[in-house]
Amino acid sequence: MKPQEPTYFNLGLGEDETQRNYFSLFPEELMASVIESFVINKPMIGKAGGDGFWVHQDEEHLYIVLFDCMGHGHLASMMTRVYTQSLQKIVQEEDIKDPGTILRYLHHKIGVKFKKRENLQVGTGADVGVLKINLAVRKIEYAGAKTDLFHVQDGNLEVIKADRMQIGEMWEYPHHYNTRNVPLMDGVKSNFYLSSDGFKDLMGGPEGKKLGKKQMNEIIESQYGKSMMEQKEDVLLFMKEWSGSHMLIDDVLIVGCAL
Repeated sequence: MKPQEPTYFNLGLGEDETQRNYFSLFPEELMASVIESFVINKPMIGKAGGDGFWVHQDEEHLYIVLFDCMGHGHLASMMTRVYTQSLQKIVQEEDIKDPGTILRYLHHKIGVKFKKRENLQVGTGADVGVLKINLAVRKIEYAGAKTDLFHVQDGNLEVIKADRMQIGEMWEYPHHYNTRNVPLMDGVKSNFYLSSDGFKDLMGGPEGKKLGKKQMNEIIESQYGKSMMEQKEDVLLFMKEWSGSHMLIDDVLIVGCAL
């Protein structure tokens, strides 16, 4: 009998401290056991938010999925459960492996689940990125729904653009998402990053403005050559210094890995 493949995900529901810590830490530990990586997760309200991530490993591939659900706090965190459960069914039970197809199925499942429900207290849409890594042959595939992939290779940043259609909105229209192959240089280390909008929207700096895409890209590119642990420490320090006395205006979730 084939052993069950490990799949872990971040619920962030906050029922109690033990469960909250279990679900917030275990995906990071799974990634760290397979690939050099880090996670920064800072909800805007309390310890539960609308940003989540899902990690799955099969015999050949590692899947890292980041999703930025609408809203904040406990209600938004419940939507992350819907997304993680849907991803489990798509990848594990239905054996869908192509990142673009995963997004298309995810959009359909969210639509089927919510299209007949009225007076929902939280939005059902999400920006999603699906990163598929073949560790043995160093092959990268990516598909995004309004979530770009940041790739730094040999010190140079490349932004792998996502399709601009959000998951879970405009259900009456079928959505198509493109899977993009990311070429890698032999013998050269590559860093990959997924981030929710909360990072570029950090308020602060000398003028009390949002960080913005340009400065965010510069920060990401400048991390090349450092270990993932060093990068996490540097980014957290930058966030603290940039924000100063400013409060978060959105959840912040950043996932980085090196290959």
